[in-house]
Amino acid sequence: MNITRDEAAAALSDIDATTGRLSQQRSYHISGPILMLWGVVWLVCYSAMGLLPPEQWGWTWLVGDAVGIIGTIALSSRASAPGQGAAGRGMGWRSLLAGLAIAAFIGATLSIFGVQDPNAFMTFPGIVCGAIYFIVGLLHRPRFLVIGTSVFVASLIGFFGFPDILPFWMAGVGGLGLIVGGLWMRSA
Repeated sequence: MNITRDEAAAALSDIDATTGRLSQQRSYHISGPILMLWGVVWLVCYSAMGLLPPEQWGWTWLVGDAVGIIGTIALSSRASAPGQGAAGRGMGWRSLLAGLAIAAFIGATLSIFGVQDPNAFMTFPGIVCGAIYFIVGLLHRPRFLVIGTSVFVASLIGFFGFPDILPFWMAGVGGLGLIVGGLWMRSA
């Protein structure tokens, strides 16, 4: 049986499309639990910001971020496919470095600009994370586009529309939003 050049090209194109869909599905399957973990971190830490004096916010987030980073590494490492070897295990370290870079950026920016308004201090991480998820979605994974846009817009709505309850707003729309987004990722 002979196949034409066009038939071979079509078959290779189908294989490439299937491989891309499987890669995207696997990425969503791995990302889902990580988003849910960070949703819980946001829910707990932002709720604590609404209940605790500002002097204790930093410690709350230090513990929350440590739990989130360690959990992200564990979930990434556990999810690496058998046979991926160092490449699969390296994803956990890349996640750690990305998380540290984002935390350093947020901390440096808040320090440089000397944010006096606690609501600006609370909102900034939400808009940064929303923008990062948006960019990831734009470049690679469309579901991140929806999640990033939602987190970004919801953070701004809370800042401008609900300043008196902002920490609880951020806990609700940010934390619960990431949990729902993670469940949506897992369903892909």
